[in-house]
Amino acid sequence: MDDRWPRLLVPLRHRDFRLLWTGQTVSSFGDNVQNVAMPFQLLALGATPLQLGIAVAIDTAASIAFLLVGGAIADRVPRRTLIIASDVLGGCVVGIVALLSATRQLRIEHVYVAAVALGAADAFLRPAYTAIIADLVPGDVLRAGNAARLLGRSLARIAGPTVGGLAVAFGGPALAFGINALTFVFSFATLMLATPVRRILASTTSLIRDIREGFGYVFSVRCIWTTITYFMLVNVAYVGQSGVMTPLLVRDVLSGNAETFGVLISAYGVGTIVASVVVAQLTIRRPGRLLFAFELLAAICVLAIGLVPILPAVVVFMALTGVGLASSTVIWEAMLQRHVPENLLGRVASIDLLGNSLINPIGPLAAAALVGSIGAAGAFAVAGAYAVAFASIGLVVSPVRRMEEARP
Repeated sequence: MDDRWPRLLVPLRHRDFRLLWTGQTVSSFGDNVQNVAMPFQLLALGATPLQLGIAVAIDTAASIAFLLVGGAIADRVPRRTLIIASDVLGGCVVGIVALLSATRQLRIEHVYVAAVALGAADAFLRPAYTAIIADLVPGDVLRAGNAARLLGRSLARIAGPTVGGLAVAFGGPALAFGINALTFVFSFATLMLATPVRRILASTTSLIRDIREGFGYVFSVRCIWTTITYFMLVNVAYVGQSGVMTPLLVRDVLSGNAETFGVLISAYGVGTIVASVVVAQLTIRRPGRLLFAFELLAAICVLAIGLVPILPAVVVFMALTGVGLASSTVIWEAMLQRHVPENLLGRVASIDLLGNSLINPIGPLAAAALVGSIGAAGAFAVAGAYAVAFASIGLVVSPVRRMEEARP
């Protein structure tokens, strides 16, 4: 590694990683532009809190339905190809939503259909993106590669909501959707310039057998399956926040609008930038305890949002939540990439993502029910208390605390 480069930027020395990073960062920017616009588009169409939750749940459920297939295919075909295909599908779907919104023909059921398609595209993109990093950068900078990926998402999470809020304010949701469609085109173009990675492909056995092999490996390593189970249980506390709890907190408690919502999402992005810079510098033999310490930080901050629902405080707590969740994610992904054999990495990544989101569809619905019964601030307090309990247990008893990052 060249010491003249900051460790976080070392992966960007590699041309194909740099192209992938640039395209996916811009695409993530577009997603965040749309994420601000979508709940306000649904509210403008007369959606109830439950319908907001359904829209998020459908996207999550579609992603879950296709994740295992996406992971198995990511171990069979070039991962670059799957990411390109996802960009094409996403761009077409969002472009249609933008057109329908601009012509005032968009209906809530159209949003639900789009959520299915985008969730399916994401199911192929995410395991391919996680696995391809190990193809494009050396093993000694894997954590820096994941941190750089996080930095890209963080920059997008700051800029995207700001642009999204302005787009909704001055041009309506259709403008925000159109911006997102263009970012898919940009990502597609950058990946077309990348060199296809030459690697050994999986055997020509059935997809079912490949998926079973992936599960067999996961359940043979206690540190992996227990951590996946932890994330499955705790993520329910977070999945309903951006699409349900936060916009309703903005509207009903903070008396804000789309711009206020954008500020809160951007604050979370600032926190993830801090995480990407800090985590890239860390050299820790057994990072499992730090992983759960960051999880506990995030949980406490969510609880605090519910207890102190004042805009300046909420901005700070959102940023710290971003620090906690993003840091734990980067640490865990690097551990997987170092320990899991390359020919299984796509499948293990998809099983990890599946576990993280398996029961997530109930999260937005539970969030909507909580908001309806105890208000948005109360929903944050309950979600935070739930996450604090699980993070505390993980910090004390999880076997991943003893898992070494380096290969034996």
